[in-house]
Amino acid sequence: MRWTKYIWILIVIYIVCSARTCNENEEATENQKEQYTMNLMNSVRNVFTSDSLSDYFLRAYEMTAIEKLNDFADYMKIISDTTLDLRIRKHTAELARGLFLNDEIDLSGWSKSWPEPGLNIPDNLISYSLSDSVSFYNRPMEINLIKPFTSINDSTFTGDLSFNYKSFSLSGQDTSGIVSGELVIDIYLVKKLRYFGKDQIKVWDVYLGDIK
Repeated sequence: MRWTKYIWILIVIYIVCSARTCNENEEATENQKEQYTMNLMNSVRNVFTSDSLSDYFLRAYEMTAIEKLNDFADYMKIISDTTLDLRIRKHTAELARGLFLNDEIDLSGWSKSWPEPGLNIPDNLISYSLSDSVSFYNRPMEINLIKPFTSINDSTFTGDLSFNYKSFSLSGQDTSGIVSGELVIDIYLVKKLRYFGKDQIKVWDVYLGDIK
């Protein structure tokens, strides 16, 4: 699983600040250091596997959703860039597919900049971009949280972001000068089983949904 920098930074800051009880000038023994590291790792793991999430961590996951929307744009730029090694582009394509809740997501708002039909499905859009037929990419602008994460059951939260985008050529030049109208993307926070070595653990992760 790809942990994003905002989650790690916020969690580590929170845990370190709340757990620090010793004088910073005192030297800890090796056993104390080892125990502290284990406690820190267990605390981080508890956040990702907890049955309930505080408002503090819900806000952190909302920041992660914004980052993942930007990641999608970055991935699409790499996938469409024929100057890059095809293996890199294909690997990035798998990362892009993994951003979405499922393979039935509707990207009609995002894909309207492409004239070809049927590119509103993530897999179709990504496969088409690998086909050497794309000369531009979209860049999200003015991303805002318009609906905070709200629980719909014990393993799923939903929310919404709003944004618009501009299209750029792969050379970095603005291709249109026209900003899209406001779009809305559904975001999800879902607790799913993940493999960690031989173990299966249910952990929280953020996914992108429909863009309309």
